[in-house]
Amino acid sequence: MKVEKKESSPCVLALSVKADAEEIKEEYQKVLTAFIRNAVVPGFRKGKIPLPILKQKFQVEIAQESQQACFRKLYPEALKEAAVEPLALQDVTDVSFAPESGFAFTALVEVRPTFDLPKYKKLAIKPGDVTVSDEQVTAELENYRRAFAKYEDAKEGAAVGEGDFVCFDYTGSTDDDPPKPLSEIVPDQKAVCAGTDFWTQVEEGRFLPEILEALKGMKAGETKEGVKVSFPEDAAPEPLKGKNAVYTLTLKSFRSRTLPDDAGFVAAAKAESMDALRADFRARLEEAAKARDLAARKDQACDLLLKKADFDVPPSLVNRQTQITLEDLAQRAQYSGLPADYFEQNREQIIGEATNSAVRRVRLNYILLGIAKEEGLEVSEEDVMAGLEKMAASSGGKSTAADLRKQIEENGNINVYKEQLAIEKALDFVLSVAK
Repeated sequence: MKVEKKESSPCVLALSVKADAEEIKEEYQKVLTAFIRNAVVPGFRKGKIPLPILKQKFQVEIAQESQQACFRKLYPEALKEAAVEPLALQDVTDVSFAPESGFAFTALVEVRPTFDLPKYKKLAIKPGDVTVSDEQVTAELENYRRAFAKYEDAKEGAAVGEGDFVCFDYTGSTDDDPPKPLSEIVPDQKAVCAGTDFWTQVEEGRFLPEILEALKGMKAGETKEGVKVSFPEDAAPEPLKGKNAVYTLTLKSFRSRTLPDDAGFVAAAKAESMDALRADFRARLEEAAKARDLAARKDQACDLLLKKADFDVPPSLVNRQTQITLEDLAQRAQYSGLPADYFEQNREQIIGEATNSAVRRVRLNYILLGIAKEEGLEVSEEDVMAGLEKMAASSGGKSTAADLRKQIEENGNINVYKEQLAIEKALDFVLSVAK
């Protein structure tokens, strides 16, 4: 067997393989024997078909089966002879087969990139501020206090306040002269145009901010006209982007929010005291601040490593990572209220950004795996189980580490998981030796 190896494109090798008739004789004979045993031809008993008739009748099928059998035998041997460690078989071309002359093919094989590791020690990484102020603690405490609020029908003459639940009617029109009802401009966006007996909470993010602000101080039965709303350029129906509208509001009724006093708050939160509750919240905020700082320092390290190394990466890995990124974007878009046609309208841009992100991710993984190898950062069984224990803990008791280990092994992904742990180890190492 003759094997020639040459680069076809970045991270893709072309293996041209040629085997003579003697080398494929055994595989061809196995295929022929199987056809003799199993083929059916009218007028002949099974297994008794004359060989010339069999070859004439099943010429195409015998050739196809023989090609596949020969490829299964010769491809691994060619990889071994050429010292190629494949990531993926991209394509097989230039296939030729004849039992008298032999078998030949060219396999396009994706391989790992070759590159020089960038300098990864003493990277200039700036730490962030992880201090937590008293004001931050107080704000988080008050936000938590609202979780124990009680709501009652508002008393006669009471005015709407922050956090109350309101029921109101509203209609919107353009800020033009003469104005046009929004129902004529964006008829498919009913919630923006008008509402009857519409319930919402007077709290940031629940509805159009200008309307929520206008509702504060209103009393049941009151109407307020000329409430101006400005629609942003980046998050509004297309005809309203960057435009202004005017609304008329009529408050029907509302339920007032009553927050618990300190004693009631402590009891509801099952805490020892307000001081203990404050200390607990401070500890949580400090832990969150440290986690954000760690993530920011990791981002800095990744950016610096990528700036120092630019090399081609295997197309199949980029495609796979791009698909993962697109699926993640689609899932997030589902919960963010983006228009249904957002992806179609921005298709090229979204795919382009996802592909660029995928190239960076794959390239970074190779760099970090290279660092792990260079520094001898091996993944032990204890590392594997520790990682799985952490995953199990985040599942809320739905899975155990043993369950996850079994699932990963059954899916054939244990080596992929170990690689991910090695990547994390390498990044932690880079941070540990940074300036």
